[in-house]
This record gives sequence, structure tokens and C-alpha cells, in this order.
Amino acid sequence: MDSLENLMHDCDQMPKNGVAVRSGAAFFEDDDLGWCLFVERLATEDDLQENHYLEEVGEMIWMTAVEIKFCPYCGEKLVAAQSESPTDDFGYFVHIDSSSWLRKRR
Repeated sequence: MDSLENLMHDCDQMPKNGVAVRSGAAFFEDDDLGWCLFVERLATEDDLQENHYLEEVGEMIWMTAVEIKFCPYCGEKLVAAQSESPTDDFGYFVHIDSSSWLRKRR
């Protein structure tokens, strides 16, 4: 398994919460997937009071991941960002919505 440093891109210009650039292959267990920009919304105490499907603070409400080759914040080319997929197949994305009883994956 790769070290955590090889799985995440550390960027000072990136927001501290809700955004990360990390290896999509490690997250989705897909060898062809390179680096992804992850944007997520985590539950707060107010969210728990408004949505009875959520169980604890910090639980993922929704998450979107988009395959990338460069950091959108600092512009750095991500090492080994070349996925095995052909260029016309690049740009994998997924949105996972866990805000209700029926968990959706789009």
C-alpha cells in the first residue's frame, strides 16, 4: 500500500475543510483511476436536528469526486496523474448523496 503522502496532495491554497485532492484509485479501488478532487459536505449538529436520517456529527451528507491531472488550487501537475484510461475516457466523476434513507450514487 502506498504511504499517505502518495495518496494525498498537500496544498496551502486549498480550503482546509470539505475539499481534498487524493488518489481516486485508493479511494474507489480502481487501478485505472488517477488523482481526484473530492468535495464533501459533513453533518453538523444542526443537520442532525433537521434530518433524522443522519446519525452523527461528521457523517458524510454528500460527496463529489472528479478525476484531475493538476491541482485546481496551485496548478501543480500531480505525480503519476496519467490514468491507464484513454484520453477520451478521462474525467471520471461520481456524486454520492447520503442525505436520505435511500442512498444515491450518480
